Amino acid sequence: MKKEPWYIHQLTQDQLMLFIEEARTGRSNKKAFIGTVTSDAAKRIEAVCKKKVKNIMLESEGIRHSLKKASHNLKSNDLLHIVDAINTATDIKVSDTTHQNNKCLEICKDIGGKITFIIEVRIHYGGWLALVTCYRLNRGGATL
Repeated sequence: MKKEPWYIHQLTQDQLMLFIEEARTGRSNKKAFIGTVTSDAAKRIEAVCKKKVKNIMLESEGIRHSLKKASHNLKSNDLLHIVDAINTATDIKVSDTTHQNNKCLEICKDIGGKITFIIEVRIHYGGWLALVTCYRLNRGGATL
């Protein structure tokens, strides 16, 4: 049986948690379709970066980068909030960070403390957003 491409099937919350745990401990760089950008959020993002976006992906590499540093103050389940953060945040700006020559956005959301998500805008993928890294400031004691 032929396996569907990663971008066909959006992960459920349970599948997403499993994907995060496998990525955190693994070495491969897999991709997952984790959600869609609401029309209101797409308008807010386009107003900031002048790019149209529609889908949200997560890659193993972005998960590992976010969780490997203790100074990022994250738990694995913090990454479950990426879609909600993108779709509800009003604190959105173009980041000084770029990733593979693509613009990145800084999206901040208070989720048990302010989390900053650095999100790459992948226009060549047809308007996908992808996590580069994220971190929480001022919360000690977070453990994986």
